[in-house]
Amino acid sequence: MNSPSHKLPFAPPVEGCEIEDVRRVGPFITQARLRLPDGQPYVWHSRQHRFRGGVQSLPTGIGRGGEATRWWHKIGVFARIIWWTSAFFFVGSLCFGLSSLAGLAPGFFGAFGGSPMAINLVFFVGSTFFTTAAYLQFLAAVNAERISAIAQRRSPPGQFQWFALRPGEIGWLSAFTQLVGTVLFNFNTFDALLPGLDWLQQDLLIWTPDALGSICFLVASALALLEYGGGRISWQPRDVSWWIVNINMLGSIAFGISAVYALVLPGTADLLDAWAVNVWTLAGAICFLVGAYLLVPEVGRNLRLVVAQAPAD
Repeated sequence: MNSPSHKLPFAPPVEGCEIEDVRRVGPFITQARLRLPDGQPYVWHSRQHRFRGGVQSLPTGIGRGGEATRWWHKIGVFARIIWWTSAFFFVGSLCFGLSSLAGLAPGFFGAFGGSPMAINLVFFVGSTFFTTAAYLQFLAAVNAERISAIAQRRSPPGQFQWFALRPGEIGWLSAFTQLVGTVLFNFNTFDALLPGLDWLQQDLLIWTPDALGSICFLVASALALLEYGGGRISWQPRDVSWWIVNINMLGSIAFGISAVYALVLPGTADLLDAWAVNVWTLAGAICFLVGAYLLVPEVGRNLRLVVAQAPAD
């Protein structure tokens, strides 16, 4: 490259590229325009890089090489990572929605609705599904460069990584922040199963991780919105990715409002507003349920784009 490659959070598709323009949101690069040695343009987007390898901007003829069967297998592995991310977020959202509904209409759910322990247990199970999904999403961010290289039929750099620190990349930071939030929800929902807690213990062990986890979700969703729009307000209702980042933002806002009302009042065992807690938790669960479902058409579209631009062996 004519400019130092370490300034970019990705490896260009070929050697000898020239950086024409870089769009930043604070310290994060969300878009970069390159000029290939043959004069063709190449545009890199952060989310596109993580989810479809940057192939939409890949000029014809770039990315040849690689044995077809092995390439198909690797592409399928990464596609399944996102599919399982969708599935686990979907189940976790169902658990949160079911428990919230039981809290709102206990008589409709029979013995389950009348058992706070059973309701809290389903919340805890749902939180473990959320954490598994968030970790799979984090894996995709950690291995984004490998996904891009495989999609473009280049040799992937290094080995598959299970964990890495890349706070300078907005996609990584969004995924990591949401993962931390889900772990906090694990503590929040597990501690809700503990019997005999007084109001202070409930606020420290249950409400505090709930509030912190909700803040993490809000930050992660905000970062995802900034990544998608490059720091600008974006209106792209025909793009499924636009719907995902915006619906997840609404879900995070709903979870945050729910956490505010979940504070236990001093000297009592009463929440600030139990009805509002369940309503807003249900609203957030519905948003994340829809967002999880939309990951399926997104990964399908991304896979079709990769295959359509794959050169014939």
